[in-house]
Amino acid sequence: MLGQRDDKDITEDSQLAERWRQRFQNYKKVLLQLNEAVEAYDEKSPNIIKEGVLQRFEFTHELAWKVLKDYLEYEGHQNITGSRTATRLAFNLGLIQDGQTWMDMIESRNKTVHAYDASILGTEYSKVRESYNACFIQLKEKLSTL
Repeated sequence: MLGQRDDKDITEDSQLAERWRQRFQNYKKVLLQLNEAVEAYDEKSPNIIKEGVLQRFEFTHELAWKVLKDYLEYEGHQNITGSRTATRLAFNLGLIQDGQTWMDMIESRNKTVHAYDASILGTEYSKVRESYNACFIQLKEKLSTL
């Protein structure tokens, strides 16, 4: 029955590979939309535009950690229970470069989901523009080489 197990493992590996690659394609699309929004926004734009940029950040972050989780599972890692676990492991394995910024992203995402204060939105928007977007781009470039 060893051959059946091997077939099952091959099928499972194939499914894991397909899942992370498909999620990566979706991530690249959402990242492109985030980049377009960041480039289009200026300080004279109404707050609703800033809120839209932050929502795109939330989508991008969600897909970023999930594509990391899928890739890490494809590579055989287990017990990845959430974004913090995926982020720590990805940093330890060299998939992402600035682990602290990625951890800060998790906090920012939690703030923006429930933020109604314009000053919080402004602060978090600045982080997206000044550092988070670059981390997302680095991840895209790294995963493109795998």
